[in-house]
Amino acid sequence: MSLQIQKLYFSYPTSHVTLFEDFSIQFFDGWTCVAGSNGCGKSTLLKLIAGLLLPDSGKISGDGVGDNSSSGVIYCSQETADIPENLYSVFWSDDNEVRRFFSMLSISEEMISRYDSLSGGEKKRIQIACALAERPVLLLLDEPTNHLDEDTVCMISDTLALFTGTGIMVSHDRSFSDSLCKRTLYLYNEARAFSGGRDCVVCESYSGGLSKALELRQQNASHNRNEWERLDSKASSEKQRSQRLAEENERSKSRLAKKVIDPHDHDAKRKIDVARLSGKDRSTGDAKAHLENQLQRTEAARDLVKKSFKRKEGFSVESTAFLKAIILDESDILAADEKDSYKLHIPRLVINPDSKIALTGQNGTGKTLFIKHVICELEKSGRRKEVMYLPQEISEDLKNQILSDFHALEDDERGAVLSTLYRLGSEPENLQQGSVSPGELRKLMISMAIEKPLSLLILDEPTNHMDITSVLSLENALSSINCALIVVSHDRAFLSKVTNEKLHTERHENEGEIFYET
Repeated sequence: MSLQIQKLYFSYPTSHVTLFEDFSIQFFDGWTCVAGSNGCGKSTLLKLIAGLLLPDSGKISGDGVGDNSSSGVIYCSQETADIPENLYSVFWSDDNEVRRFFSMLSISEEMISRYDSLSGGEKKRIQIACALAERPVLLLLDEPTNHLDEDTVCMISDTLALFTGTGIMVSHDRSFSDSLCKRTLYLYNEARAFSGGRDCVVCESYSGGLSKALELRQQNASHNRNEWERLDSKASSEKQRSQRLAEENERSKSRLAKKVIDPHDHDAKRKIDVARLSGKDRSTGDAKAHLENQLQRTEAARDLVKKSFKRKEGFSVESTAFLKAIILDESDILAADEKDSYKLHIPRLVINPDSKIALTGQNGTGKTLFIKHVICELEKSGRRKEVMYLPQEISEDLKNQILSDFHALEDDERGAVLSTLYRLGSEPENLQQGSVSPGELRKLMISMAIEKPLSLLILDEPTNHMDITSVLSLENALSSINCALIVVSHDRAFLSKVTNEKLHTERHENEGEIFYET
């Protein structure tokens, strides 16, 4: 199947800005990853293709698309609260080809009977199985791996690899995208990316998964900046030479002016006449004209190069005199809030000031339990203020408290927080206007935390709700942070960049253990 988008125009009724303007792209069989910053139209593009939104003008065409028929198109949103309409009919289907999707995704009859109480990962597996069971020509997935553990992601990846139609996914998960996608479409607002760009969304297409696309995009941006600066330096040099020739030309004209010569000095007048007749007075003028033509060509070549903006990145935690190792004695801790008691064994652990630890394991194995134990031990030893914990889920009360604390800061403190927020890929004006997405809120918490002395920063799934631009900015910042770090994440690419040790949790019925993994 080939899906064509031609000269698409779209803007939301509440917006004064056109999101897509003269936007054209083509999709083919196989998986394509759609990536980009929040607000660049990724989910909107999927909804336009699915027919959930109508374009202002332009054409979206392909098998089952744009002909008032949506039978060949399946759209899977990020949300999984609602039971898929076809769940019961396809789960009990006699077609083995349909049943295999439920088998591959380990979906049981017992799970179907208690859908509302399932975890997000279990619901996502059911949503995808139901979508594949319809054998769509076009399958659209919006952030399919959010909040999922590594085993679930691998299970979904293996199942989606069987899909033979045209698949389009919005994702910032590099490992997941790399395993499935033959192509990546990167969306961005041109005016925010390049000097002189249009204030609308444009795209760049790359072969391969998201990791390769980001690498090529960075190389291209670096090449363009270097080329623009080279041509700008060349133009500046030519302009200076042109000015010097202009000054020399003026001096030449002054030397050849007869009015400054004694009227009776006939020999001097004759020499000036000879210089004029021989064209010597035109030499500097001709050279200047040639150089000005060259300058125009250089400036034209420079202006054809897209000069990409380069944001400042990175941050450091305020240095502190109490940076010292955190020692945890061997112990067994219990999960007191579970119906069935769960015991997690912890060996003696030493967290040094330069430790960057990845905390991994399936959901329910005790990662959060371990984090609470670390914080509790620091509190017992009077070091609670040295640790900052960013939880996976932020309650409404905590959100309001964070915003209240931010607005209560002194002007210079607020300015420092906004500067860090910008370096993490955010636009500070969004916060000033009061609109805070979950991803922005997480970055705000980090930005506020590092203004205080820290011995340990604990981040639980920090990349959830973040776009790929923010993930890369956070990755670059954390890779050089100057305090101990514990990161809970299922994003393998992210962990490989920011951590140098790995603690893993495993569960065996009602008992579990945590250990260093090599």
